[in-house]
Amino acid sequence: MTTYVIKDGRVFELGEDGEASDILDWITAERCRELDGPLVTLSRQQVVTRLGRGIPEDFPGPDVVVGDPEQGPTRGWWEPTVQRYLLTDSQTAGEDNATIADTAVGADDDPQHWPRRSRQWDDVALSAADHRVLIATSYGIVTPAGEVKSRPLGQPGDLGKLATKYRWSSRADQGDPQVWITGEALEALNFPADQANEASLPDLVAEFFGATVKYAQSGYFTCQFSADEGSGGTDRTIELILMPATSLQPSAARPADRGIIGIEGTDTVLPDDEVDAAHLLGDRIAWLHEIDEALPAPRWTRVGVHIAESGMRRARPKPKTDPQAKVLPCPLPAAVDERGKFPGQWWGPASWRRKPHRSRGKGTDVELDQQAAYLPSAEGLYLGYGKPQWESIEAAVFDEQRPPFGLYQITVPAADSLDGLSPKLPVPHPGMSWTKESTFWATTIDVQQLIAPPDNGGAGLAVAELQIEAAWVWPEQHQWLKQFGETLRARLVAARAAGRADYENMIKAIYTSYLGRLAGTGEGAFKHPYLHHQQPAWYAAIEGFTRWRALRYARRIGRDFDLYPTECLADAWFYRVPDGINPADLQDPLRPDGTRTNGSYRLKSIPDELL
Repeated sequence: MTTYVIKDGRVFELGEDGEASDILDWITAERCRELDGPLVTLSRQQVVTRLGRGIPEDFPGPDVVVGDPEQGPTRGWWEPTVQRYLLTDSQTAGEDNATIADTAVGADDDPQHWPRRSRQWDDVALSAADHRVLIATSYGIVTPAGEVKSRPLGQPGDLGKLATKYRWSSRADQGDPQVWITGEALEALNFPADQANEASLPDLVAEFFGATVKYAQSGYFTCQFSADEGSGGTDRTIELILMPATSLQPSAARPADRGIIGIEGTDTVLPDDEVDAAHLLGDRIAWLHEIDEALPAPRWTRVGVHIAESGMRRARPKPKTDPQAKVLPCPLPAAVDERGKFPGQWWGPASWRRKPHRSRGKGTDVELDQQAAYLPSAEGLYLGYGKPQWESIEAAVFDEQRPPFGLYQITVPAADSLDGLSPKLPVPHPGMSWTKESTFWATTIDVQQLIAPPDNGGAGLAVAELQIEAAWVWPEQHQWLKQFGETLRARLVAARAAGRADYENMIKAIYTSYLGRLAGTGEGAFKHPYLHHQQPAWYAAIEGFTRWRALRYARRIGRDFDLYPTECLADAWFYRVPDGINPADLQDPLRPDGTRTNGSYRLKSIPDELL
């Protein structure tokens, strides 16, 4: 039997030598641990993502080949192989960028400054992010992977020289490269921060650094620099981020969120120490960039739409009627809502036969909600595209496995007249009434819920009972957000496994802000070049699917434990659990691997004495 040894990504065949075999046996017994799972290699697509470009001619051949080498095999590379190439490539780039330190910024003999080409931290892998982002500290200018590219900025004009002379990766489909400047580096430059407020800061940045500021928000400044004649540089637009200013102009929806810097008042905020902060910032930037080459932004919505757009470009829809159909911006027609907002998809006080009430009797008050509630809904739904039209639709269309995506004005009987609905739970759809017939707008998934059995979270309506008064229907449908959901789901699982609460918070912020913005109207809607993400009907369907899953869960708890909620808030249910029931038993079961499925119910709030 042939034995192979893998070291630093290189594969060696062990000679047929008894002594060598004995040595190897000793090493594995005394100095090694057995891996729990298989070795993982990087696919061609993953390598391209790490490099930030197609695989170059000088890139090493594959370390692993799966399948017949002559019949379209799958290639794989060890992580160290990619890292060695990136290190060599980075050193070559360093030679090309020598003028940054030697000419543009000048020689450096300060022993307090980091030596150029040194590595200040090595736990962040070299990646394509190093050609897209630089972090300017008072000790030197580093890449996210910790490689020092230059001494610190010595004067304001050095920023323009850095922007125009550094060898940035600048494909047409990439945004502007970024330069992050710490508070200490700004102080060393004598940046007069105390002389500006939110309104005047862009002008101050433009004057101080000699740039044209084209856009500014929450400490992010889009700066255009012109290269000095004869310098060998290139006119360049960069995104300049002044780290102390990221708390300005906070998002109304997330006022404590400073983006990739963290959430104020939590452990996710970057540490006070400048070097530690730069290190963790580089780690987060490199990690984020692995997700479809995303870069930080003043709002998580911008990161989310970048990832969604990337996934939509890779989608391969199969249109049935119009091969030329595209995803178009689809504000709601006035007939649905004059404000352009879809009616609320969550229950209110009128949805219950009795008013939600405070817990009574002995027991433990707990709250359960869905893990990453909206992510599995977005991933699984077929969403409409093409130009929607008013159509005359027969209810029988909902006998089909996949009825058309649309908005339907329907009339349904009073919930009291239906069989199987629990009077201790809200009506399946907030547009319904317990006591009278009601007419309301519903998405396709809403109607599918209404005709589902009550035990499955539905209303038990027969298709023949549906009265469709009007229908605004899209000609085509596709799982447009499937790759968006799959990508973020995988990253969320990895973040939880690694115990990285900061990564987990970033993923949640990305998908919640992006999905919520789909329903935006007026100033809150997506603008050019993302107009086609104006999709309030998509968001209504996502909320409706999540609500259906919530009611299905509440029905199960009522059936299995004879236990009903005292109140609800969106997908969260509040219960008073009697002493004879373990609150943990109310959670949805874990998967065989011990992890929780997104969309499943877990305890969110429980008294400390029960933890």
